[in-house]
Amino acid sequence: MSRPIDRHAVGAVVAWVVFVAQVPVIYAGLLVYVWITDGDPGGPLALPAICCSVACLGAALVPLLFVPAVWVGEISAKSGRLYAKLLVAFAVAAALATFYVAGIAALTDGSTVVATLWVCLFSAGAVLGPTAAYVAVAHRRLRTGSS
Repeated sequence: MSRPIDRHAVGAVVAWVVFVAQVPVIYAGLLVYVWITDGDPGGPLALPAICCSVACLGAALVPLLFVPAVWVGEISAKSGRLYAKLLVAFAVAAALATFYVAGIAALTDGSTVVATLWVCLFSAGAVLGPTAAYVAVAHRRLRTGSS
């Protein structure tokens, strides 16, 4: 495997792991929401079901969201500065996440505008951690020269 492909493959795997590692935080947020609204917490299989769902979603988002965002960040920051790569990758990842969520909401026609805006905001925030991990790993492997 060539060095650029190798460091991007490692970065993509790290982005997927970070995305899945966010599950306990997401689950805790959902539990708080359920307790506030007096809803059903879902039973003992709720956390494993969410873990499986997020793992599958993360596997789909790696090639559709994280890889393009980091590549655009690398191409636009030709000087190789980490902060420039991060800012551009964050902007592209947040825009892609918002675009995907809004597209799904429009296709399913099952949500209100306000709910869609909240989910777009949440999804844009949820992709920042994995994007930062991907950029950091790819940048670090580029700087150290290891393959």
